[in-house]
Amino acid sequence: MNLPISGNELYSFIIVMILMIITPGVNQILVLQSGLNFGHKAAMYNVVGITSSMFVHTLLSGLGISIIIMKSPGLLSLFKVLGSGYLMYLAITSIISAYQLRNAPADIINEIPVDNEPVAEISRDFFTKGFTTNVLNIQTSLIFLSIFPQYMNLDHGLFIQSLYLTLIFIGLMLVWYSIIIVLIFRIRHYLLDLSIQRRIKTGTGFLLFVMSIRMLLK
Repeated sequence: MNLPISGNELYSFIIVMILMIITPGVNQILVLQSGLNFGHKAAMYNVVGITSSMFVHTLLSGLGISIIIMKSPGLLSLFKVLGSGYLMYLAITSIISAYQLRNAPADIINEIPVDNEPVAEISRDFFTKGFTTNVLNIQTSLIFLSIFPQYMNLDHGLFIQSLYLTLIFIGLMLVWYSIIIVLIFRIRHYLLDLSIQRRIKTGTGFLLFVMSIRMLLK
C-alpha cells in the first residue's frame, strides 16, 4: 500500500505531534477542568469535540482556505478575537462558579455529578466546548499550516495527505487524553471537597483567561 508518508518521515511526524500534544495548552486545561469538576464522561465528550473539530481544520487546509485566512490580517484578527473571546467566556464562567461555591452548603456535593452518573443531558455542552475551543484555536491552525506541509509531497493529493496526517494526529491525541481521563477517574473522588473544587475552578479559570490573552496577542 502506497501511503502518503512512511518510514523516517512518518516516525518524525509522530514524534513532533506527540511533543505538541503533551505540551500543556487550552485543550488540556479544558479537559482537566471538565473531568475534575464533572467526571470522566464529561472529559470524554470534550475530547470527542476536540478531535471532531480537527476535520474542520483538515478541510480548510486541504482547500487552501486556512492559508487565505492566515495571510489576511483582517480575517486572522477576527478569528483571534473570536477564539480569545470564547476562552475568556469559559474563564469567567469558571471563576463565577467558584465564587458561587463559597457560601454553598456542605450537601451541595450531592449535586455534583459523579463518574457513574449519566451526563446525556449536558453531553452536547461538553462536546460543543471542545469543538468550539479547538476550531477557534489559532495554534491548531498553525500546526496544519506550518508543520503538516513539511511532511507533504507532490506524489499525492493535498487533501488526502492532510486527512492522513490528521488521522494520525487524532489517534495520538486519543491515546494521550485517554491516559489523562484514566488518571482523572482514579483521583477525582479525592477532589470532591468543596474547597478543592473552588480551587480547581478558580485555577483553571485563571489559566483559561491567560490563554485567551496569549491567543489574542500571538
